[in-house]
Amino acid sequence: VSVTDYGALVAAFMYTATTNLIAAAVQEDKDDGNGMESKSTATTLITALKLALIVGSIFGIILGTSGKVLLKLLIGNDALDPVVFSAALRYVRIRSLGIPAMVVIGTAQSACLGMQDVTSPLYVLLAAAVINFFGDVLLVPQAGSAMFGGAAGAAWATVAS
Repeated sequence: VSVTDYGALVAAFMYTATTNLIAAAVQEDKDDGNGMESKSTATTLITALKLALIVGSIFGIILGTSGKVLLKLLIGNDALDPVVFSAALRYVRIRSLGIPAMVVIGTAQSACLGMQDVTSPLYVLLAAAVINFFGDVLLVPQAGSAMFGGAAGAAWATVAS
């Protein structure tokens, strides 16, 4: 879990930058008399989302391909039970599939904040929490399935949310 969570913090620069850039674009459009949803705001949003997809994809690929090394670095020794390590690695690899969407959604939420829309991100987070909860309830107890139960089930629920 920590490998993917620490990695998600790396993408946080996208969110801060997007909020600031969108707020500046909105102000520029207002100063030009074009309203909030004008060319500068739209161009900035589209560019931020494209960049988020690129950054998220690169990060997801790096995390998915180097999960084993990262887990060993985080654990620090070989004393961990191989079954636990295998479950953790499966979790990291599954979660890496959802990283591009995570970065794009986080960037879109930041854009909403830059446009002073605080309710849309709240609805998105609420929907994600509900999806994750029900995904966990349905998938985690499937302990007999290596790809959909236990830690893998939690990973799939998180990716879906």
